[in-house]
Amino acid sequence: DYSWRKWGKGNQTYIEKEVLIDSQPPTVSLLSHVHNLYQGGAGLVIYRLSEACPTSGIQVGESFFRGYSGYSSDAAIHLAFFALNHEQGPGTKLELQARDIAGNLRQLGIPHHINKRKFRKDVLNISDGFLERKMPEFLADLPDNAGLPLVQQFLQVNGSLRQANAEAIYQVTDKSEAQLFWEGSFTRLPNAANRARFADAREYRHKGKVIDHQFHMGIDLASLALSPIPAANAGKVVFAEQLGIYGQTVIIDHGFGLFSLYGHCSSLVVADGQMVARGEIIGKTGTTGMAGGDHLHYGMLVGNTFVNPIEWWDAKWIEHNITSKLKALPRS
Repeated sequence: DYSWRKWGKGNQTYIEKEVLIDSQPPTVSLLSHVHNLYQGGAGLVIYRLSEACPTSGIQVGESFFRGYSGYSSDAAIHLAFFALNHEQGPGTKLELQARDIAGNLRQLGIPHHINKRKFRKDVLNISDGFLERKMPEFLADLPDNAGLPLVQQFLQVNGSLRQANAEAIYQVTDKSEAQLFWEGSFTRLPNAANRARFADAREYRHKGKVIDHQFHMGIDLASLALSPIPAANAGKVVFAEQLGIYGQTVIIDHGFGLFSLYGHCSSLVVADGQMVARGEIIGKTGTTGMAGGDHLHYGMLVGNTFVNPIEWWDAKWIEHNITSKLKALPRS
């Protein structure tokens, strides 16, 4: 410093410390070797990390699917459920990524095969009666719609509100318990007929004129009016309230980033944070939200991506793609 001590030479303090500089990315060992996928479907990657990493998982296009430890007694072993959206077919790049505390990134290609899948096209004719009956239901979400022509109200609901609802769902599914709550195949609404299917490309018409296009990200199941809805598998309720176009909605976290969604309910009998068993009644079917008739809109998500529920209803698909990989791991 500039002290006059020592004839103007000042005072000096000297400190020396050892610093560890980490420039080596973590080592990642791929433990699962077979990854056969369908466009719009899901998969599971199992891997081992050489060190604790705050971020690791699977990068699919612009979506990242977080890996979780906790299933195995070996804390270095991680599970990552991941998904292809309905537009990601053969040629989609899959990459395992792990970033350590120092920020070093390891990237690893994943051997895989993606089967292309075609989805249906559907035409929905929107009547004036439907608009008059349904549009007032959404004024609480879109108060600026008041006074607009009914078709304009519909376009706002089917567009901007649909997107806002999707973002709200993704916020809920951004966090998941590091515990596998579910077991076996997921159940389907009993005695129900399939109506709209997953990833239907919908064309909306009013008086013969095309007014909008959207994708249907679930399966519509129609049974008797006000039918009891069973939880498709065991899990934790993480959302149970009104949600725009989905009406009264329940979302269940099944662990490690896997979720099921139940929309258009007439009533709910569960609450946030409640644990439910496979088959436990969570509500009744209805016509809330953008529903023209009584039915259940059933969806499955991996993280922020809707996937085809049919895979999760199929015991053989689950055994070949999920359970067989898990059986080889030591349980905690």
